[in-house]
Amino acid sequence: MGARNAVILGCGAIGPVHAAAIAEAADAKLYGVCDIIPERSAALAGQYGCKSFTRAEDVLADPDVDTVHICLPHYLHAPMAIRAAEAGKHIVLEKPVALNAAEAGEIVRAVEKSGVTCCVILQNRFNPSVEKAKEWIDRGELGRMLGLRCILTWHRTPEYYRSEDWRGKWATEGGGLLINQAVHMLDMLYHLGGEVEAVKGTTDTRVLQDVIEVEDTAEATLYYKDGKKGFFYATNGYSGNSPFFVEMHMEKGLLRYTDNRLLLIRDGAEEVLASDSAAELGKSYWGKGHAKLVALYYRSRETGVKEYTGLSEAAASMGLLDAIYASSKSHAKETVHTY
Repeated sequence: MGARNAVILGCGAIGPVHAAAIAEAADAKLYGVCDIIPERSAALAGQYGCKSFTRAEDVLADPDVDTVHICLPHYLHAPMAIRAAEAGKHIVLEKPVALNAAEAGEIVRAVEKSGVTCCVILQNRFNPSVEKAKEWIDRGELGRMLGLRCILTWHRTPEYYRSEDWRGKWATEGGGLLINQAVHMLDMLYHLGGEVEAVKGTTDTRVLQDVIEVEDTAEATLYYKDGKKGFFYATNGYSGNSPFFVEMHMEKGLLRYTDNRLLLIRDGAEEVLASDSAAELGKSYWGKGHAKLVALYYRSRETGVKEYTGLSEAAASMGLLDAIYASSKSHAKETVHTY
């Protein structure tokens, strides 16, 4: 069939990234954009020559709309995804899936009942360096993984949080650094490392305590089902935005993702296996995989071969989020549960 009509719900920070990705996707057409702020919707619609909506109800009632891209504040992810599924619309859902794993489970049930598809934006999996790392791990040439570590140091200003009323609040954002910025790193720790059985971690507000009620810093030890350990540290209180760092300690060398490149380090030598410098869209420090993931999703709809991240792949990061928050409160190791 022809290109599928897509509408973006939410024209804030991430909506324009989705618009650019849809515009590049061969099997999708940007049919419209929607925002409760009419000027914001009209501006993005004017840029792409598509329809401008101000009510989600009108989008969901339009029979010409095939897919909705949910780029809304976190607290609206679950209710909007459920409404979209009930309206028979396919879904592209920005991270996080929901405020917690229980809410995410409600989306799963709605999607399964309706029979629509749901793509979750975990775009860092599609960075060339991450794809190459996964390939090397799965191939087994370097033996088994002994451990891994992940570091994220970004910068978010008081103005960033004050720019939108929903940011920095438990009720509407669901957390802070972990659920918004570092959720991609938690996905990396699962995607590259495997299933996590339990975590022990802490969250704290070290820099923005006068601005937000949620955390700006977190650390955790991950206890994998195969016995290895993972170590995670993240903050958005740093003075700048650095590309994230992941190191995989293998039996026969190191795989190190740093400065948007994947290095193989063994026998005293370094080899560049991949670089993300030529990737499509987005800021270099948070990944450029939106265009590739969106294109894969729409292609999968045509071919019937699933090549995108869905709700099942996102379950691990939601479970890790819940467990780290719980561990920070209990000061104990917490089991990771998924939906």
